[in-house]
Amino acid sequence: MSIHHSNAFHQLRLIIKSKVFWILPFLMVLLFGNISVAQEEPVSGEEVVFKSGDVVINGRLVLPDSAENVPVVIFMGGLYEWGDLHPQRESFIRENLEAVFPPAGIGVLYYDPRGIGESTWRWGRASMTDFAKDARAAIQYLSQRREVDTQRIGLVGMGEDGWVAQIVATDYPDEVKFVASLGTAPFNAYRQLVNEYHSDYICSGETEEVALQKAEQKALSHQNWVSWLPLTKSWRHMNNKRDFDPAPYIKKIEIPALFLFGENDGHVYSEWALQEFSEMYPDSIPSNFTIKTITGANRFFHVVDMCYEYPGEDEPVRLNFSFRFRELFQNWIFKNI
Repeated sequence: MSIHHSNAFHQLRLIIKSKVFWILPFLMVLLFGNISVAQEEPVSGEEVVFKSGDVVINGRLVLPDSAENVPVVIFMGGLYEWGDLHPQRESFIRENLEAVFPPAGIGVLYYDPRGIGESTWRWGRASMTDFAKDARAAIQYLSQRREVDTQRIGLVGMGEDGWVAQIVATDYPDEVKFVASLGTAPFNAYRQLVNEYHSDYICSGETEEVALQKAEQKALSHQNWVSWLPLTKSWRHMNNKRDFDPAPYIKKIEIPALFLFGENDGHVYSEWALQEFSEMYPDSIPSNFTIKTITGANRFFHVVDMCYEYPGEDEPVRLNFSFRFRELFQNWIFKNI
């Protein structure tokens, strides 16, 4: 190559590098700025009301723009143990459901449980069967909407609302396309309570052995107390679910079922959950089941350590959801809807 051509080539490289240097920041602002705005802008939807027996349930339905033969995901969960809506519920729904599925042609329905928010009745007096009736009422409401494909309605339950989803999937398999349980204990309510108290003791510095002993004693004591004196709504709720065991329902699930657990979920240890499944199915896990543990995630699938505590009851905090959780959860629903 001649010196003249070499100099020309060098000048061209400098020009390109200069252009890229100035254009790249602009493109990054344009691209990531739009993503940020898209996440913050409220998704267009409608407030809906339907009845479950004598109970009036209030919810929100978000449909894609071309609303015809639309599959719908029903979401339940995101509550405190005493029944109030958790501040992280809104961001979970917005980022993992509303921002993902309606743009892809899938509707999203979520609602206030009976006795919470605008829904009537008394949350603390409701049984798992009552909550399951409400979930089925949501399915029946959707079946009356002309935009909805009634053959493609799936249930997603977070925490103990996963139990509710499992009951409906077992009792009405012809009405449910799939069931997904997020951070839902596959063991009974007593062991789940032991799990929760155990993690509290561990985070307070107790040894594994001492924490387990104290947790079992505390859980048994609390279950006895709530059976004798169910004074508050959280105690009444604990009393109503204290004999609940999800295993009989899980064993009857024949539709596609997803079970996701957070590695750092102090309410439901992934190790305990996997052990429960291995005891439930000693030979092999059913082919319609997908069971995964999300590394580094807690019960809301935020990437935090197990002992992380959210701020006060009315203080939402912006945390990163696990990329692995979002990828696995979304792809599984796209595949099975």
